[in-house]
Amino acid sequence: MPVMKHSINPKVDCVFKALLGSEDNRHLLVHFLNAILGAELPAPITSVELLNPTRDREFASD
Repeated sequence: MPVMKHSINPKVDCVFKALLGSEDNRHLLVHFLNAILGAELPAPITSVELLNPTRDREFASD
Protein backbone atom coordinates (compact mmCIF):
# COMPACT_ATOMS: atom_id res chain seq x y z
CA MET A 1 0.00 0.00 0.00
CA PRO A 2 1.47 3.40 -0.97
CA VAL A 3 2.38 5.83 1.79
CA MET A 4 1.05 9.38 1.50
CA LYS A 5 3.72 12.08 1.66
CA HIS A 6 1.30 14.85 2.65
CA SER A 7 -1.34 14.94 5.31
CA ILE A 8 -4.67 15.33 3.51
CA ASN A 9 -7.92 15.45 5.42
CA PRO A 10 -10.50 13.36 3.49
CA LYS A 11 -13.31 15.12 5.41
CA VAL A 12 -12.67 18.38 3.52
CA ASP A 13 -15.34 18.60 0.81
CA CYS A 14 -13.01 19.21 -2.14
CA VAL A 15 -10.75 16.32 -1.07
CA PHE A 16 -13.76 14.05 -0.54
CA LYS A 17 -15.04 14.94 -4.01
CA ALA A 18 -11.61 14.36 -5.59
CA LEU A 19 -11.32 10.98 -3.90
CA LEU A 20 -14.83 9.65 -4.43
CA GLY A 21 -16.20 11.74 -7.29
CA SER A 22 -13.77 11.06 -10.11
CA GLU A 23 -13.88 8.42 -12.83
CA ASP A 24 -10.36 7.29 -11.91
CA ASN A 25 -11.48 6.50 -8.36
CA ARG A 26 -14.84 4.86 -9.01
CA HIS A 27 -13.59 1.70 -7.31
CA LEU A 28 -13.00 3.71 -4.11
CA LEU A 29 -16.59 4.95 -4.19
CA VAL A 30 -17.89 1.39 -4.63
CA HIS A 31 -15.84 0.20 -1.64
CA PHE A 32 -16.91 3.23 0.44
CA LEU A 33 -20.61 2.71 -0.30
CA ASN A 34 -20.40 -1.00 0.48
CA ALA A 35 -18.61 -0.26 3.76
CA ILE A 36 -21.21 2.32 4.82
CA LEU A 37 -24.38 0.67 3.46
CA GLY A 38 -23.35 -2.98 3.42
CA ALA A 39 -25.69 -4.21 6.14
CA GLU A 40 -28.69 -2.53 4.50
CA LEU A 41 -28.02 -3.76 0.96
CA PRO A 42 -29.49 -6.97 -0.44
CA ALA A 43 -26.25 -7.45 -2.43
CA PRO A 44 -22.96 -5.55 -2.61
CA ILE A 45 -22.67 -2.63 -5.01
CA THR A 46 -20.46 -3.63 -7.94
CA SER A 47 -20.48 -0.49 -10.08
CA VAL A 48 -21.55 3.14 -10.01
CA GLU A 49 -22.35 5.77 -12.60
CA LEU A 50 -20.99 9.22 -11.84
CA LEU A 51 -23.21 12.04 -13.02
CA ASN A 52 -22.14 15.62 -13.63
CA PRO A 53 -23.14 17.61 -10.52
CA THR A 54 -22.88 20.94 -12.37
CA ARG A 55 -26.10 22.36 -13.72
CA ASP A 56 -25.81 24.16 -17.04
CA ARG A 57 -27.46 27.50 -17.55
CA GLU A 58 -30.87 27.40 -19.16
CA PHE A 59 -31.22 31.16 -19.51
CA ALA A 60 -28.75 34.06 -19.79
CA SER A 61 -29.95 35.35 -16.40
CA ASP A 62 -29.04 32.10 -14.59
